[in-house]
Amino acid sequence: MLVLAQRSFLVGPVSFQGPCASGRITVQVQGKIMAPPSTAVSTCSNYWLMFTRVDGLRVTGNGVLDGNGQSWWIRRCSDVALKLVGCSNLEVSQLSSKDSPQMYIAIIESSAVNVWGLTITAPGSSPNTDGIHIERSQNVQITNSRIGTGDDCISISSGSRFVSVDGIECGPGHGGGQGYAKSISFTNIAFDNVDNPVVIDQFYRDRSFEAAVVISNITHTNLKGTSSRPTAVAFDCSNGGSCTDIHVNSLMITGSGGRQTVARCRNAQVTTTGQVYPEIPCRS
Repeated sequence: MLVLAQRSFLVGPVSFQGPCASGRITVQVQGKIMAPPSTAVSTCSNYWLMFTRVDGLRVTGNGVLDGNGQSWWIRRCSDVALKLVGCSNLEVSQLSSKDSPQMYIAIIESSAVNVWGLTITAPGSSPNTDGIHIERSQNVQITNSRIGTGDDCISISSGSRFVSVDGIECGPGHGGGQGYAKSISFTNIAFDNVDNPVVIDQFYRDRSFEAAVVISNITHTNLKGTSSRPTAVAFDCSNGGSCTDIHVNSLMITGSGGRQTVARCRNAQVTTTGQVYPEIPCRS
């Protein structure tokens, strides 16, 4: 399916459902696909464009998905711009997406997923506009993309395994969640005047969750750059012993112009190796 270049198409909520006879389905977006304003839709549908059980799907092109989000954010609908459910051997690449009604791309119950070369933009004030959301999926690679939203750049939810994220320009954005997160590594990351470069926060509340996310086996390696705030590293953990095996291997984050920075640490078990600045105060 080809969306022609230099053309704009107004498209309401639409669902494509497999399985398909062909082993490879390509959707080539060269023009612009625009969502209708929320005033033109009577009910929220939870998706704008959705593909279900389409194996070998490739969604690509130099075009734009314009979610017309300014009208949707007032209604607080949970419409995902591009929802991919139960797909395998999936590729989403090279697209630009702006002003999604809610999440931009949701990949659910899918496997062998390759996402690369995306440009995702929304104001920092836009509600719950996660860039890429991964849920109950495995073997997912997300690379070489620029993501700036009002919520998570990339969110990884329950039941997800073997997710690799590399070469991402992220911000604005922030996050939240519940459950547990373990065996995660942050490697070779450069910060440029970032508000919160290195954070583990078990007290973050995106909703009214009571229990903290259980954190274990988290590794930070070769992180460097500048922080816009005096606190460059913050490990804020609850006192229930649910924040363990935090490793910092080579970290150098100063303030702009070489200003001093500090690290804050509460109830975290941290080990450090190599040169680490600012000094982590609660090393094991």
